[in-house]
Amino acid sequence: MRIAVIGGGAIGCLIAARLSSTPARISLVVRRPDAAADIRQNGIRMATPGGRITRTPVHVTDDPLSIGPQDLAILCVKAYALKGTLSALSALSGPDTVVMPVVNGIPWWYPAAQPAPLAGRTLASVDPGGILSQAIDPTRLIGALTYVAVENQDDGVIRHVNDQRFVFGDPAGRATPMLSTVTDLFRQAGFDAAMTGDIRSHIWTKLWGNLAFNPLSVLTGASLATLCQDPGIRAISVRMMEEAQRVADRLGVRFAMTIAERIATSAAIGDFKTSMLQDFEGGRRLELEAILASVIELAGIVGAPAPVLDTVLSLTELRARNRIAA
Repeated sequence: MRIAVIGGGAIGCLIAARLSSTPARISLVVRRPDAAADIRQNGIRMATPGGRITRTPVHVTDDPLSIGPQDLAILCVKAYALKGTLSALSALSGPDTVVMPVVNGIPWWYPAAQPAPLAGRTLASVDPGGILSQAIDPTRLIGALTYVAVENQDDGVIRHVNDQRFVFGDPAGRATPMLSTVTDLFRQAGFDAAMTGDIRSHIWTKLWGNLAFNPLSVLTGASLATLCQDPGIRAISVRMMEEAQRVADRLGVRFAMTIAERIATSAAIGDFKTSMLQDFEGGRRLELEAILASVIELAGIVGAPAPVLDTVLSLTELRARNRIAA
């Protein structure tokens, strides 16, 4: 099986390194020639949760045309950067290529195979102009999410903080052969991988925590443990999660845990900086569209007021703009 992992960030490198231990033929596709040269020379350097440094050689390229059509293309970039992968994806796609985006928040394909009020819609927050929906066939998609906590260190080493969980599902709820194959490969790679017939409920469960803690971490500079333990911030988080739950309820989503249980899963990660706080401190663009604006857009579609989500989005956008101006 030929698999291309598009994106040389922490998650992309973790997936490429671990899948390299399976029988699949893995290629890591990165944008910058210097990044490809570094990985080609040094391998992917990973600090395990136990602190051990590993070096994994992988096939890496900045030219997707050089590796040709793949059986599976895994998109490991920020949600706002997905349009930038379409050229590479075109070079990697054959008639049967399956695309699997591993992204935070509400994915662009969320309305696919859904009844009213989502039927036939595109979400402007995550797919302005419907470009992704037009370019990628939703029947050749696997929905994916992960709870893996990873971060880039200054010395070029990727630190795998904790967790191994991945969840995969077909947008239409089908049990496809590729879905089974991907789940098995991730298990062979040592991940805690599972299939589901209801990928959207899993997306909301993960997003439930991200939509609260990611922007609040930018506003406060605090780690997950602090955000979960501080009484005032925890109260704001609960309000945000309650608003999101009302939106999800009107879309037919049912949560498998309570708000308190979801907060506890975040608290268990400990003194970890959210990916959004890492991006803020690194001067990078924030994933506010997929993690927060998408929920607010859905709230408007289903008629569920979300004043706290609106407020936190406005505050976080202003903080990001001020950082850029400074």
